[in-house]
Amino acid sequence: MIRVSITGYKSPIRVPVLLLVCVISGLLASPATAAAGGEEVHLVPAVYVFGDSTVDVGNNQYLPGNAALQLPYGIDFPHSRPTGRFSNGYNVADFVAKLLGFKRSPPAYLSLTPRTSRQILRGLRGANYASGGSGILDTTGDTITLTKQIEYFADTKSKMAASSGRQGSSSVDELLSKSLFLISDGGNDMFAFLTQNRSASEVPSFYADLLSNYTRHVRALHSLGARRFGIVDVPPLGCVPSVRVTSPDGAARCVDGANALARGFNDALRALLANLTASGALPGARYSVGSSYNVVSYFTAHPAAAGFREVAGACCGGGRLNAQTGCTPNATYCSDRDDYLFWDGVHGTQATSRKGAVAIFSAPPRMGFAAPINFKQLVSS
Repeated sequence: MIRVSITGYKSPIRVPVLLLVCVISGLLASPATAAAGGEEVHLVPAVYVFGDSTVDVGNNQYLPGNAALQLPYGIDFPHSRPTGRFSNGYNVADFVAKLLGFKRSPPAYLSLTPRTSRQILRGLRGANYASGGSGILDTTGDTITLTKQIEYFADTKSKMAASSGRQGSSSVDELLSKSLFLISDGGNDMFAFLTQNRSASEVPSFYADLLSNYTRHVRALHSLGARRFGIVDVPPLGCVPSVRVTSPDGAARCVDGANALARGFNDALRALLANLTASGALPGARYSVGSSYNVVSYFTAHPAAAGFREVAGACCGGGRLNAQTGCTPNATYCSDRDDYLFWDGVHGTQATSRKGAVAIFSAPPRMGFAAPINFKQLVSS
């Protein structure tokens, strides 16, 4: 049972329904359009992705001893195959990349071979270093830590500089300064805190540890050439099926304590990034915080407007809310997957990722889905 209870935070945002419908249907989005002949036109040279299972596109599949995801994961991916994405199809990293003009997320770093690395070493397309189970803290999870992910990127940059010949690091830095660095992390740190039944009095020190480590990670990426940071915050964890099912109210309501823990961190993260950029600690850097918290909160509160029928239970799993057993090859799963907010006990469906990515990319900042600017404004600056 989750016992953390934190009060004193603002109520969810209110957004005009018609405006929301326009955003999630893509009417406000303006992704790169294809040139004559079907050639991709990209708004940035490359995308570099860091974080957890919300943006992992297969790195965990290559870890020794790690159990690879199996169908029905990936059932809606092209050719219906599991890819290491914690989704029935594409995830947030894919849809952000699509809005930038790419076919999908750049490839998982651990999947790369000399042949598939050629474009990446030219500073194009990018790479995905994310690892399901990781957190902001290196003590979270047992997969690829965020620190290690950044070390992998440093190795990528070193090889980029070596392959660029006489132009060397200056040309690489120019490409990196125009690229998008996408970070989506923190949920697993929150889950660890909650499952350890730590008290509310420990929350301030927990936040301090998270923010100190986040600062270290952002500074490390900046020192390696990152200038455009697209940050995705922590969603309302109390509304995911695996947490919601622990509440005596079951599907009736989200778990307030878990939501408040995530919301408090998100507030602190926005303040941290504002201070870092305003103080000159990150020269030349710009950022946007895409609020998965506000997006999922709004989808949960207004399912019909968002195009969902089921926002409490998972599509794939078993037991109450389909959240008491996992999404395994033997699990039952829904046929109307686009009607569901959640794919399994924790992760959103492909439809959720698509609509959420459009919201943080294109919605006017006044809607509260991204601040202080949206992702489109970030890459257009």
